[in-house]
Amino acid sequence: MTPFPLRMAWRETRAAWRHFVFFFLCIALGVGALVGVSLFAVILEQTVTREARSLLGGDLEIRLSRPMSEKGEATLDSLANRGIAMTHATELVAMAAAVGQQPARKTQLVELKAVEASYPLYGELRLDPPSSLSDHLHRDSGTCRGDSGNALTRALGSEGATQSGPCYGAVVQQSLLITVGLSLGDQVKIGQATFTITGLLRKEPDRMANAFSLGPRVMISREGLAAAELVKPGSRVRERYLLHLPPTVKPKALSMELRGRLAGDAPRITTYRSGQPRVKRFLDQLSRYLGLIGLTVLFVGGIGVATTVQAFIREKLETIAVLKTLGAESQTILRTYLAQGILLGIMGSAAGALLGVGLQGILPPLLQGLLSVPLLDEIDFRSALTWAAVPPVVKGVALGLLTTLLFTLWPLLRIRDIRPALILRREALTSLGSPMSDDGSQPPVWRRLVGSTDRVRLATAVVISLGLAGLAVWQAESWSIGLFFILGLVVAVALLLLAAWLLLRFIPRLPPFRSLMLRHAVRNLYRPGSQAAGVMVSVGIGVMVIVAVSLMERSLIREVSMSQPSDAPTFFFIDVQPDQLHGFGELVQRWTGGTPPVMTPLVRSRLHAVDGDPVVVDEGKEATRDRAKGRKRWYFTREYVLTFLQDLPKDNIVIKGKWWEPGERPSKPLVSVEEDAAKNLGLDIGSTIELDIQGATVSAEVSSIRKVDWGNFSTNFYMILSPGSLEGAPFTYVGTIRVAPDEEVPLQQAVVADFPNVTAINIGEVLDSFARILDRLSLAIRSIALLCILAGALVMAAALAATKYRRLYESVVLKALGATRGLIARSFATEYALLGFVAGVIGVLLASGLSWGGLYFFLDVEWAFQPQVLLTGLVLTILLALIVGFLSTFRLLGLPPLSVLRHE
Repeated sequence: MTPFPLRMAWRETRAAWRHFVFFFLCIALGVGALVGVSLFAVILEQTVTREARSLLGGDLEIRLSRPMSEKGEATLDSLANRGIAMTHATELVAMAAAVGQQPARKTQLVELKAVEASYPLYGELRLDPPSSLSDHLHRDSGTCRGDSGNALTRALGSEGATQSGPCYGAVVQQSLLITVGLSLGDQVKIGQATFTITGLLRKEPDRMANAFSLGPRVMISREGLAAAELVKPGSRVRERYLLHLPPTVKPKALSMELRGRLAGDAPRITTYRSGQPRVKRFLDQLSRYLGLIGLTVLFVGGIGVATTVQAFIREKLETIAVLKTLGAESQTILRTYLAQGILLGIMGSAAGALLGVGLQGILPPLLQGLLSVPLLDEIDFRSALTWAAVPPVVKGVALGLLTTLLFTLWPLLRIRDIRPALILRREALTSLGSPMSDDGSQPPVWRRLVGSTDRVRLATAVVISLGLAGLAVWQAESWSIGLFFILGLVVAVALLLLAAWLLLRFIPRLPPFRSLMLRHAVRNLYRPGSQAAGVMVSVGIGVMVIVAVSLMERSLIREVSMSQPSDAPTFFFIDVQPDQLHGFGELVQRWTGGTPPVMTPLVRSRLHAVDGDPVVVDEGKEATRDRAKGRKRWYFTREYVLTFLQDLPKDNIVIKGKWWEPGERPSKPLVSVEEDAAKNLGLDIGSTIELDIQGATVSAEVSSIRKVDWGNFSTNFYMILSPGSLEGAPFTYVGTIRVAPDEEVPLQQAVVADFPNVTAINIGEVLDSFARILDRLSLAIRSIALLCILAGALVMAAALAATKYRRLYESVVLKALGATRGLIARSFATEYALLGFVAGVIGVLLASGLSWGGLYFFLDVEWAFQPQVLLTGLVLTILLALIVGFLSTFRLLGLPPLSVLRHE
């Protein structure tokens, strides 16, 4: 026979299922958010793992930031004897200019990729119209239109205005056509060569994952790149050699072999197993933080569960009293309703799991713009649900059940305090929800809060606290992040509860309002059985999360925009060659009315040794030097852009050591190092570093450590050498210039016309791209955080449902005394507006504190007061409270008084 608690729980659930709708929805919403985010992450991780070779472009990638040496090329060519196929791709940033009879040549910064006919080794390259890549990129002699009719070219008088050489084909992203106003068959000039747009690039399998893009992708042949003459000594390029290995060759063994044979070129060698780390890291971090927001939704839903259970117990007082009178023990009754809660938790968690599966049709479009790799638009997330998706579902259901248990247990413990003799008296109803003494009086506030004499209640509080912390750590998969999250949530809940308690203590001390509507609405907030505190906490948390995200997004955009000083450059012109220095300066001065550009010499290098210890990188992991352990590997393995300067750059401050004297040429090379780089590299005054510059080694002594303002939009460096230290190095130059807005386009067009290899980067366009990325990311986060608001609305609805019959009784009494339906409706609306106002005020204040902490401690960005965001959050919260309150109680207004009073 079924045990009594289970039979009783099932009967109560069937008979009173309407009371548990909010219970069910709160759990379903929280579990749905968790399962949806977890499934999204699992499916993407599976795809990244399955498509690892395609995403990298081969079994092995050899990457350099400069052309491979002849010795290195010979080494790679010898691999063909072992059955290893190879393709070579070069990636760089360039300027594309439309060719044709136009009033002014339109230019666009593009990301150029030059490939061989064997590309790609893995994955699918999708072109429109469909054809082979070699057909699209072929060389077509005698089809290029002359460019002599271009007004700008004629005005500049540039040599070779008429193009008589062959055209090469190019496939481009559609955004280039839209931006420049071109179509298939039109021509663009890139460098010294002209290209006919033969197709659209729909899918590029091995494009590196990067949310930030400087321009549309343009793919050309390597012959076209040579004709463009863009790659000069010192040019910023990415050379990629992609290898397809036979089954007998192991990627890891070959990578170790090539690392030794190509040591002179110092390439970065990556196997497909360790490829695309940025994709995996980005997805892991994004899913982790979205999952924590989902956990917040579940915790807010837990408040709704507690509210629903408390209201249900209040309605079952007589039933509990009868059961106790007939001999039922408190433990038996508690187990009955606990079993009922678990049953509802199972049902709600199952529904939430289905909701999470359904979210796979919503999340991918929100996140699609954050990855340049073609993952999200290629995956059918619903059909990708396999057995590997079972663990996230099981985890979500388990989190839902544990949350149900934790938030149900606390209100159920009050069953032990119920005395049949008191409950069977009607006047006892006014003091329900608080433990009572035998004479019916309530204990002092401090004793009700602390409950030190009730070991069961104290132990339950400890279990609930540890349980919530455990859930956070489990979801975050990190002790530090999980505990930090739960600490922040506890602080937020404590502040919300404190604010609610202070408000409810302050309201009764106000002088009585003359308006009956206001007097009734205000007293409803602190009457016995009011759920105002729970509503404020749940709605306030939702408001806090969404407003905090908006504040941080806007503060980041504002910081980047406002930190641009008034004299910040408009353009950065990169890859200016030494023999172009004089002509480039004259051209800029001619178009800017005599203002010369600021030219800075650059040379690229890598660390060779620090204090005599060689820097060796093993398979993209920690540097093997002992001093590198525990420090950021990035500072040891990255490429450093060096320069030599006589004067200390703008907004640089020497914090240790001293800068060389004006006009001084030290007898030995000296170097000034940025403070963070010095800290992570373990450098101090007197330390020595050796720099590898294209095979040549330069040793320099650290003479000073600088603090650099990286947000001043100037040309800043981690390392600056003393004059004369880099003589004979293969320099290029970067030029900066500030021009009026109406001069930007003509200047850019003029530079592209006379110096096709020079790339112009407009700072305003970079800032716009950054803003778009932040907008997409915050949209994804706010979409999940919106579930917090929905959970808070459910909690409010549950709280109003808990006092439904009391409100019904009061409304009919007021009607019987002559109150109109409009007066009662305005009274209720005022109460809901007050609840929304208080929850909104507390929420936006906490959001301000949360966003300030995040910006100050983690992003080092100054927080700014943004009244429009705060006011919008407050107004929307009040509207939400009004809508939920109206939907929850409008039916009460239409009931006639007599039908209700007959039951009293």
